[in-house]
Amino acid sequence: MLSMEYQPPIDIRQVTGRVVGLGSHRALQSKTDCEGVITQASRSLAEISGFAVDELIGQPHNILRHPDMPDSVYYLMWQTIQAGDEFFGIVKNRCKNGDHYWVLTRVAPIVRNGETVGYTSARFLPRAEVVPDWEGLFDDMRAAEQRSGYNDERRFAPAVEVMNRFVRRHGYASLQQMVLSSRA
Repeated sequence: MLSMEYQPPIDIRQVTGRVVGLGSHRALQSKTDCEGVITQASRSLAEISGFAVDELIGQPHNILRHPDMPDSVYYLMWQTIQAGDEFFGIVKNRCKNGDHYWVLTRVAPIVRNGETVGYTSARFLPRAEVVPDWEGLFDDMRAAEQRSGYNDERRFAPAVEVMNRFVRRHGYASLQQMVLSSRA
């Protein structure tokens, strides 16, 4: 698994606060190797993110990570996909210029001859009305990570519990169920 401390060739901490719209017909797709390095990227992903396809290929996928995203979301994603399961989430991604866009994402293992050889991700437009709730959730999750007092994997447990309570409070049995209900 890639270190969450990876520093890409651009400053991903710089943000503009401007939202980029996806349009309802777009599916942003990519594939990575088992370490999360991009091996394929769709033109639509490149267009929205502001990177050329060639700029994305060979980069760790977290080149698209927005600094508002809690580490625990990615920890949960890696735990899920490395166990061979699909991960569903709502994600705030960062464009090359610092703008951002929201996506409903599905990440799944690519399995050949019984062995995971990489991961595939498809992202879709979430309903606009769910975004404010997710922004608040991410604030709460980052705060839980910081309050935990740990600098290792133990810091993720309180934030994952915050997410689980969020899912239950909204009447869903699982994160996957909630995310899938959020598609535009």
